[in-house]
Amino acid sequence: MTRPTLEVADILRVQGDRFLDRYRSSFGFQQLKAFRAILRCRTAALGGHRDACPSCGHQAISYTSCRNRHCPKCRTQARQRWLAARERELLTTLWFGERCPKESWRSWTV
Repeated sequence: MTRPTLEVADILRVQGDRFLDRYRSSFGFQQLKAFRAILRCRTAALGGHRDACPSCGHQAISYTSCRNRHCPKCRTQARQRWLAARERELLTTLWFGERCPKESWRSWTV
């Protein structure tokens, strides 16, 4: 999965303060909590750890995710796993839906 060029968090970092100044009165506590979680997700604000390759010694920093159910970064992988599981459950048949006119219902009922 490739990282998109622009994420919701990027927009919130640039325009979030202006948005909050204008609409804070209409925000509830949970909405404000989700807003802040999306801003901090996978940044140094939530901490992280260093990954190191034992073969070549390459190191990379992996930041902790917020795990908020409204965060697009956190829920994307879970959504893709859920969709893949539902696709595996689908039958490999063709399905054709047909409709009956309402007038023919009367002939079926007693």
